Amino acid sequence: MSQKLHGEVTKLVPFGVFVQVADGIEGLVHLQKLTWTPEDDPSDVVQVGDEITVVVTEIDRERRRLVLSRRQVSSDHL
Repeated sequence: MSQKLHGEVTKLVPFGVFVQVADGIEGLVHLQKLTWTPEDDPSDVVQVGDEITVVVTEIDRERRRLVLSRRQVSSDHL
């Protein structure tokens, strides 16, 4: 089962958003994993400082990065 984490949006980039899920630990939510409906700009969905719930979909230990998804948090459409 995937682990749900609560985090704060720290940065918006054209391809998604970075979310801090713990002290010093950030992960990327790709734009297509942010919502169920296609969006062109992450700022249409979230803003820096927003608290969101995400799921870890991949851990890149070598690069110390997390790949996150907001869509997989629940089957409900966000």
